[in-house]
Amino acid sequence: MVSGTYLGALCCFPAFDVTVLRDELQRTLGDSYTLDRELGGGGMSSVFVARDNSLGRTVVVKVLPYELAATVSVDRFKREIMLSAALQHPHIVPVLSAGETEGDNGAASTRLPFFIMPFVEGESLRARLSRGPLSVREAVSILKDVARALVYAHGRGIIHRDIKPDNILLSGGSVTVTDFGVAKAITASREGTRPHSQGRTGTITMVGTSIGTPAYMAPEQAAGDPNTDHRADLYALGIVGYEMLCGAPPFHGRAPQQLLAAQLTDAPAPISSRRYDVPEALTTLIMRLLEKDPSKRPKTASELARALEDPSVVSGTFVSAAPPKKSQPRRVVWALAGAGMLASSGAWITNHRGGATIATTTTPARAPATASKSIAVMPLVNISADTSDGYFAAGMTAEITNALSRINGVRVASANESAAKDKAATPTDIGKALNVNMVLFGTVQRDKTRLRVTARLVNTTDGFTVWSDMFERDATDVFKVQDDISNAIVAAISPELSGIGSTAAAGVAAPAPLVIKLDSSYASQGDPRLAAVLSKVGLDRRLLSKVSG
Repeated sequence: MVSGTYLGALCCFPAFDVTVLRDELQRTLGDSYTLDRELGGGGMSSVFVARDNSLGRTVVVKVLPYELAATVSVDRFKREIMLSAALQHPHIVPVLSAGETEGDNGAASTRLPFFIMPFVEGESLRARLSRGPLSVREAVSILKDVARALVYAHGRGIIHRDIKPDNILLSGGSVTVTDFGVAKAITASREGTRPHSQGRTGTITMVGTSIGTPAYMAPEQAAGDPNTDHRADLYALGIVGYEMLCGAPPFHGRAPQQLLAAQLTDAPAPISSRRYDVPEALTTLIMRLLEKDPSKRPKTASELARALEDPSVVSGTFVSAAPPKKSQPRRVVWALAGAGMLASSGAWITNHRGGATIATTTTPARAPATASKSIAVMPLVNISADTSDGYFAAGMTAEITNALSRINGVRVASANESAAKDKAATPTDIGKALNVNMVLFGTVQRDKTRLRVTARLVNTTDGFTVWSDMFERDATDVFKVQDDISNAIVAAISPELSGIGSTAAAGVAAPAPLVIKLDSSYASQGDPRLAAVLSKVGLDRRLLSKVSG
């Protein structure tokens, strides 16, 4: 289905009598096909599901509406659309045949072009997005399949010109792209005898006319540039990728005219500002696709397909929004390197009006709740279509929290504390508010009998994701699923939280190191003031090593 189309100047077609259209179409199809129901429509086509009586299969019949058909050469449209019939690829929905309807009196003025395609079981990406953003793995898998379709079509000189979620179909774990050649066929058949330009590939486009959907149109396409080439499809796929990860396209909510202006002039908000768990390699690639200048995008769909095969787009490093800058003086942190000094001492040294003040404590040899062993479990977010799954998300959060609290020496912020802070802008903010070093985020999604949980562990010091994964289970036994997934998550992140060696493994908490924090003026171990401070607590500077700044 193609909707929200921009045709030179923005316009929309008035409603027409679907019953009359259906009757005309059925008369034309005769006994070969039996129309079943209207699947939907608007913009450039109305879509009917039909039965191919000779082959016993289900097909879709797409018909141009009266108002649009009046502006095209029907014969030329048929010739152009049949060029797409040569596209035979696993990720492309092919055109089976094309024709035209006629009214009762056979008048040429009522001829409506139509074309027939296989019916694809499943759902469109648009329907899937109605339930929320996709996981990184799922989004990359879809991008790969669409890129493969573009590689094939572009290699044969066919540009889609209307890549969008409505034209991407999900079925059986695979993706197919529909309506290849439709936009081009409409453009070419609307020329009539008006002036046109012909490019090197033989593609004829009327100057100043654009076919496509404003939210997904490349800048050059929105401007009606007759030299628009295959890179417009790459831009549109970048918009689709952005929407799959963030839940909405970059300029969502604007009027069509404002969308076109934004495609020409506005920079999309960084993906990292809207979602934390997207690998840097993937965000960089999508933002390259969204470059206003076509020369700065990947040169071909083949280059894009190769880039998507890089493992780092799925499991590489993450970039979160930059944490706010601190206004307090920079401190240099040193930790005792001598193992024998770790058992019982603690010291805190700060710069106070130009002088050093020292506070020392003596504590038992037990595991204190240090920031390096503390975590907040944020309430898992239900992204299922069924809001009742929010109860499962709450139970999953509680299970993970309880399981983490059983790790020796790890402090877990209570569920009430985490829930109170779930509106914090960044993981760094949450870390400050709850005094934790790590934050666990997650989502819950149910699709019929399958349940998917994603989890992501973020270091609150620098905002980087240190671990993430996705868990899928059959949702037949909810309590068993909660146990399985919570145990799997805890097992995966325990090394990131503890890292305390064999002592912790034996159930004995490691003693906390002596930590000394100094103003930046004490940065050098050779500074005599540092020696004076250390002598007051009976320590040797050779036992120190710099930990962080």
